Amino acid sequence: EMSRRPLDTSPTLLVFTLGPEADCARRPVLPRRLREVERDVRAASTARALAAGRACGCDLEIASRDVPVSPDVRHVEQLGQGFGDRFASTLAASWRRNPDGPVVVVGGDIPDLSRRHVERALTAVERDPEAVVIGPSPDGGFYLLATGRPLGAALDEVRWCRRSTCADLVAAARRVGRPVVLLEPLADLDRPRDLATLLDGDWIRHASHLARRLRAALREISRPRELPAMRPVVVRLRPSQPRRGPPA
Repeated sequence: EMSRRPLDTSPTLLVFTLGPEADCARRPVLPRRLREVERDVRAASTARALAAGRACGCDLEIASRDVPVSPDVRHVEQLGQGFGDRFASTLAASWRRNPDGPVVVVGGDIPDLSRRHVERALTAVERDPEAVVIGPSPDGGFYLLATGRPLGAALDEVRWCRRSTCADLVAAARRVGRPVVLLEPLADLDRPRDLATLLDGDWIRHASHLARRLRAALREISRPRELPAMRPVVVRLRPSQPRRGPPA
């Protein structure tokens, strides 16, 4: 792991999530019969994000009251109508609780997120408090946002939940004169193929039992389903009536 000079204040790590159960219902990536596996993968991802922040000495917050957590994690509210409003208001509230920063916000469905990524983000904002650190996702979103100073109204320019969201965020930060640092891309859980990709990631070394269950679930959904046996069709032919000959 990287080493860095300790910050003067404790940073905040905010996990922005509705919780595994809500995410499964809102955006399922496995069939309902395999919902337990998906829920456990999402729960493990959230726990991994909190562990990464804990290892970096962060104050821990999670934006969901539906996730059971240890006593060192603060539950916070998501307020607002759409994703953008909820994200911006929750982040602003974290800044009010920790006005000296920095604040790192991450998604709860990034299984490959580790201490290394949080450490790099904190190192970057320690070197330059004006820096905006962004972890891009391959689908055009982002999995991490870290700042040493609040972004304020710059977030209003971002078009949320689109393939252009990360690009919008980068452009908005640069328009207000903030330097941008990009981390390595990490995938979140949006589609079944995202689950398959996870089996090649770092998290598998720490969750071998869950990885076996996930492999079995993916094999099940990739296996062609057998068609129901068709009952033989019996055609009963009636003897035809003798035709009358033509009139004489």
